[in-house]
Amino acid sequence: MDKKGLKKRLKIFLTLLSVAFIILVIRLFYLQVVMASQWEMVSEKNTLRTLYIPARRGDIVTSDGKVLATSKPVFTVSIMAGIPERELSQVAGKLAVILNDKEITAESIVRTVQNHSRKFEPVEIKRLVPGEPGTWEIITRIEEHRRDLPGVVIKEEPMRYYPEQTLAGHLLGYIGQINKEELEARKEDNYGFNDKIGKTGLERVFELINVGGERVGLRGKRGLYQVEVDAKNRIVKDLGIIIPPTPGYNLELTIDFDLQKAMEQAMDEVIQGLDNPKAKAAGAVVLDVNTGAILALASRPVINPNDFVDGTINEKKDYYFGSERESPLFNRAVQGRYPPGSTFKPITAMAALASGKVDPKDTVYCSGAYWRPPYIKCWDAHGIVDFYRAMAVSCNTYFQDVAHKAGIDQLIRVAKEFGLGQPLDVLGITGETKGLLPTPQWKKELNSIIINREFEKKKKDLEQKYASKLAEAKTFEEREKILEEKERELKLLETEKRIKYNFNTKWQNFDTYNTAIGQGSNSYTMLELANYTATLANGGKRWRPYLVKNIRDSEGNVIKSNEPELLNRVSVSQEVMEKTRQAMLRVTRPGGTAYSLFRDFPKEITVGAKTGTAQTGREGDDSDKDFHGVFIAFAPADNPQVAFAGIVEYGEHGSTSAGKIARAVFREYFGLIEGQDANSR
Repeated sequence: MDKKGLKKRLKIFLTLLSVAFIILVIRLFYLQVVMASQWEMVSEKNTLRTLYIPARRGDIVTSDGKVLATSKPVFTVSIMAGIPERELSQVAGKLAVILNDKEITAESIVRTVQNHSRKFEPVEIKRLVPGEPGTWEIITRIEEHRRDLPGVVIKEEPMRYYPEQTLAGHLLGYIGQINKEELEARKEDNYGFNDKIGKTGLERVFELINVGGERVGLRGKRGLYQVEVDAKNRIVKDLGIIIPPTPGYNLELTIDFDLQKAMEQAMDEVIQGLDNPKAKAAGAVVLDVNTGAILALASRPVINPNDFVDGTINEKKDYYFGSERESPLFNRAVQGRYPPGSTFKPITAMAALASGKVDPKDTVYCSGAYWRPPYIKCWDAHGIVDFYRAMAVSCNTYFQDVAHKAGIDQLIRVAKEFGLGQPLDVLGITGETKGLLPTPQWKKELNSIIINREFEKKKKDLEQKYASKLAEAKTFEEREKILEEKERELKLLETEKRIKYNFNTKWQNFDTYNTAIGQGSNSYTMLELANYTATLANGGKRWRPYLVKNIRDSEGNVIKSNEPELLNRVSVSQEVMEKTRQAMLRVTRPGGTAYSLFRDFPKEITVGAKTGTAQTGREGDDSDKDFHGVFIAFAPADNPQVAFAGIVEYGEHGSTSAGKIARAVFREYFGLIEGQDANSR
């Protein structure tokens, strides 16, 4: 090829190379300058996130349709997980300033996000309730500073709400933030780090239940929605709902709203009217005697379930957790175990009559104390009393004597048949305690353990004592003498143990006498006392108390119904029970210990009752001054419909404390007007 042709080709090549270079420069300019913002957005829109939609928690309503627990909309402020640590600190600082909450600092926000175990979920920082001061201002400021708050999300969610505040608070229970242990235990139920979960009461028991193969319950089922987020975890597009949430089931209770309200109001008034500064607590139960349905159940001091949802609990820690004795979280109606006092006497009465060794016409002379050791006192000297008068005036002497004749085995048999000391396992109630019915076997087992522990310690102390002496002995004679002393002390210790064991593990007559009048180791819950009273009232059918009548889905369809469950029929004859009911009717008639409570009731609304004044048995209490007021009752006496059992701690007498609560309950149940003359009916 000649030189002229080579130059021509080289010129063409350089021209093409120049054109290619110019095209490349133009393309780079177009991509980097002209299309820069567009490609920046494209690069940032590179992540899809699937987020949960909380389900609306099911409502809890009374038998007459009044709402006790529901949900209301709130806004949750959350931070998307996965934000770099440096950027998180900046976001946390800005967010803390906007929220202006002393409980929420930049450090606490960072700590909350870093402790979040599920990196694909937003981390809830605060809930904002519409209508509360500052809510809309906070939301507006967050939106205004959206570019400075990458990863911050505001969502509308349902929040648990209890419109009646403290009413039936112990029954409802409360919900709270799920903890790590609960989250681990609920792995298969699709719970998240931000979820709330039932902690006590109905909220806990019906959190999730199996009905028709589905686990729904109050919680419902969470839904799913999808969003696009950029590299800074800012949501740039809402892609919509993938799976809609399923609302939780609704619970229809057996509770009567007005009856519950009347009972709680009466509790407060009675406690307020007592002089004893220790009188701050109470518990009571009302049952339908023919089904076991719980019509009202309450405890004092109150709890407000809203406190555990909206964060108020932080301001009320001293109230809820400050005093072990006054703890509001303790449900006195089902967890408190109390000496029944004289409310146990109808059991003793039935046991005595059923034994065939006692006739209602038989009389006992009460001089103010029982004549058999240890000479337990009666609260008054009643003179000559028969069965009916003894019940009316609550004569300790009479009931100790008939119990002596009937024997402890008979008392235990009847008490067990009526459910005392037996667990009731009521569905929906958490923390239920089983009462204690003392028996010879129980006493032997318990005291054997106590005595063995006591003397094991004494023996150990004795061994240590003589080990020191032997270490100081200088001669063989001294050592032998010390060993002889030790042997003598060991024999004395064994003798002391044997004497104590033989006495304290054997059932004594005074154990029977104390049991007969509701003292000693006797202790039961108010639910047990109400159930035994209902069983006596209805003629011997012991129903399991129940609290939930129907479970309905969000459209109102009944998913499950609870029917009355018969636990057992007592063997005590109808004649014996009728005589006992008549004796309890005498309690509310002239001369009876509860006459003042119901003397203005109309003739067709008669009440059978038993008052109780029980020694507390608590350390530091004065056995002559500190008493619990206990009361049981049923009405109408000739055709019983409802039964009541209640206690007011340090209420002294049943007739002047818990009995007043029963009066208010029966007035509400039968629609009686306070102050109306019985003769006008």
